[in-house]
Amino acid sequence: MSVIMQLAFDGLTIGLIYVILAAGLVLILSVTEIFFVAYGQFYMWGAYITWYVVDRFQLNYFAGLAVAIVATLVFGLAGYLLIFMRMQRMENRFLITITGALGISLILAQAVLVVFGTQPKSIPGVFTGAFDVGGVHIEVKKLALIGMGILVTLALFWIYERTRVGRAMRAVALNADVAALYGINPRFVYLLTMGIGCALAGLAGGLLAPAYNLSSGMGNNVIASVLLMTMLGGMDSLLGAVVGGLIVGQILSFGQYYTGQMSVVYLFLFIGLVIYFRPNGLLGHRTDMGV
Repeated sequence: MSVIMQLAFDGLTIGLIYVILAAGLVLILSVTEIFFVAYGQFYMWGAYITWYVVDRFQLNYFAGLAVAIVATLVFGLAGYLLIFMRMQRMENRFLITITGALGISLILAQAVLVVFGTQPKSIPGVFTGAFDVGGVHIEVKKLALIGMGILVTLALFWIYERTRVGRAMRAVALNADVAALYGINPRFVYLLTMGIGCALAGLAGGLLAPAYNLSSGMGNNVIASVLLMTMLGGMDSLLGAVVGGLIVGQILSFGQYYTGQMSVVYLFLFIGLVIYFRPNGLLGHRTDMGV
């Protein structure tokens, strides 16, 4: 029983980070209809910026995390203004925006090597210590990840469901032309959504930075998992992002313990079966991405 509880705890830790990542990507996909394959690189840059601020300037970890959030927010805003705003007006915008996102991904992937080097990085000593509860070994750093993950998720839902910004996002996601008739500026909503989505990716990277080593390939490694989560939960459902992230976290935790590397294969099979019977995902409503 203690083994099951331990695996569930570990799965919740990584699952909540996946929830933040999936939520940011779902916002971008559902509101802007940009298939943003560069998303994983913002996660990587969030982690590296947090490390750089802590290591180079000897600042508090939370200061580094704040800088990472602001930096990835600015990157996202700049990317939309300079690249995607014009592309969204073109014919075949789906394929064109994918090309733009791939270009951003390649640039950010190479830039991190130039700026931060090729050696793995880490942020030691941020959350130290561990204790046992009922046979479950609880590391403080993982407990902190769970707490911050829950707070971020609740804040995101509050913004999306209760604020004017969130209502504008939902209106534009439903029908941008009708939203414009009610005084909502779709271009501004697209810009804001891209910034918030990229900031969430940077936040997730910064949150994981004290718990895991940083590497230049972490952005490429995570994007496939995040896309699978959004497909599982639904590409237009924020609640689906939560469900998908938590399910994937648990499958990977239990799967790696009992089946090793085959856990990834079983994850693909599980998601494939769900999509076969529910093409829109568990909680999704539509799959039209503007193709």
